[in-house]
Amino acid sequence: MTDNDPLNLRPTQVKDLTRILPLVEAFYQHFSYPFSQTEKAQTLRELWNNPDRGCFWLIEQDQGVVGYVYVSFYFSLEFGGRTAFIDELFISSDRRGQGIGSRIIELVEGECRKLNLKALHLESERSNERATALYKRMGFVDYDRRLLTKHLNDC
Repeated sequence: MTDNDPLNLRPTQVKDLTRILPLVEAFYQHFSYPFSQTEKAQTLRELWNNPDRGCFWLIEQDQGVVGYVYVSFYFSLEFGGRTAFIDELFISSDRRGQGIGSRIIELVEGECRKLNLKALHLESERSNERATALYKRMGFVDYDRRLLTKHLNDC
């Protein structure tokens, strides 16, 4: 793969659901996260009905889908306003290690700048040192904080 191979972020809509769910399931399987197709379909429909909450893009290359990226929006006092969080970034296993991840992050950054967002955040598994090193090379800063989560209701 070269830098000339075009990558495209294609905005999604409800008609893409059957194409998206297997990709999301593959992402969850990769990290051994629990997956409910019903829950994810419902969550995606909620997103499409409320586009101010974020963007879900399919990553296309060579006329095919090679992954997806979901960016969630929120408002941060610390970072000066509306910010974005890369909640999920998935590249198909046969396309990993080809520079797609960094190129997608650059495309996402551009989209966030167009939306006048103040910061872009992401998270990485502590054990995923390769991804963390990539993110740091791309200018992301590790504030040495922990992301703690409490589920407020059963999904």
